[in-house]
Amino acid sequence: MKRLVALLLTATMIASLAACGGAKESETTDTATATTEQGESSEAAEDVDDTVYDIKVSGHPYIHALPSVYAIEQGYFKCEDPTVDMYSGGPVQNEAIASGAWDVGTTGTGGIVLGAVGYNLKAIGFTAPDENTVDLWVRPDSPLAKCTPDEMGVYGTADDWKGLTVLCATGTSCHMMLIGLLEHLGLTEDDINLIDTSVADSYAAFKAGTGDVVALWSPFGFQAEEDTDWVKVANAVGLGITQPCVIVATEDAIQNDWDGVYAYLKAYLKAATELNADPEGTAQMLYDFEEEQGISLSETAAVKEVENRPFASIERNEELFTVRDDGGCEANDILLVFAEFFEGQGKISQDDLNKLRENGMVDTSFMEAYMSGK
Repeated sequence: MKRLVALLLTATMIASLAACGGAKESETTDTATATTEQGESSEAAEDVDDTVYDIKVSGHPYIHALPSVYAIEQGYFKCEDPTVDMYSGGPVQNEAIASGAWDVGTTGTGGIVLGAVGYNLKAIGFTAPDENTVDLWVRPDSPLAKCTPDEMGVYGTADDWKGLTVLCATGTSCHMMLIGLLEHLGLTEDDINLIDTSVADSYAAFKAGTGDVVALWSPFGFQAEEDTDWVKVANAVGLGITQPCVIVATEDAIQNDWDGVYAYLKAYLKAATELNADPEGTAQMLYDFEEEQGISLSETAAVKEVENRPFASIERNEELFTVRDDGGCEANDILLVFAEFFEGQGKISQDDLNKLRENGMVDTSFMEAYMSGK
């Protein structure tokens, strides 16, 4: 069994010994924006915190940012700046931490691993997963398209993939899936020509004729299904890769405004629960949101996105962030799998991995407060 899949299976059977961190509770241009209007539904008013927090929210222009936008629109979370900054991916979002550009938000698996290494970023919750909608595509005239898929849904052999030019956003869920595919074939990145470009730019460049293979996440994969004759030659699910998206908070925000971070998490979970309960309305909201972000998305694709990427439930989050007797938790176990994989691929150092194992990649204090009814 290949290393990534083996690591994933191991995570479900063996408890991680790394600590799940819990901060002490307080006593009381690759970016775009999503501007929201702060209102408050009368139905939920009694559950809404009226405090206006100096907390800056961030995300990516995809479905996992939708609860952040909705929570602010509904008045579930009130902040001095109601604009949710949108970044093209995790690496760019992480770079903005140094300047204090944001405090809380959502990101992908690659974003939290690299953010934890570089900035001590912490996961405080899980949200809409990536794995159902992260794929590799080729044009119909590609030799790969004519191959018979193997037992993991991969088209072509190692020899077929060697030397191909692949458009892929590095440090992201797409990159993780690509590395998993290469490992499955017994290859490394040295065996292909990797062009690092955002998913949106990758899609446009591939349509224009650049590259042999393109790595896409939704909604671009759904666009490919509708608007092109491209062939899907690998996907994360087939490769056995789980890719959660996560709710995150910066070290500075946790240390200096724990209450504000907690208020955001509560609002996000409330919004996510309501969005899960109304898939039709959520699909329309997602369609409008993507249009505002300049991303072309059909109404059919919006429906598929909502169907394939439900937000993690409150009950599931409570399971993930419950601290065991050994000090670990399932959420940290899952994220450490990918940290170990990144180390194995040379994306982070052994020292980085050791620090993540020692310090943990999550802060459970917020979910613990939520479970206790704070």
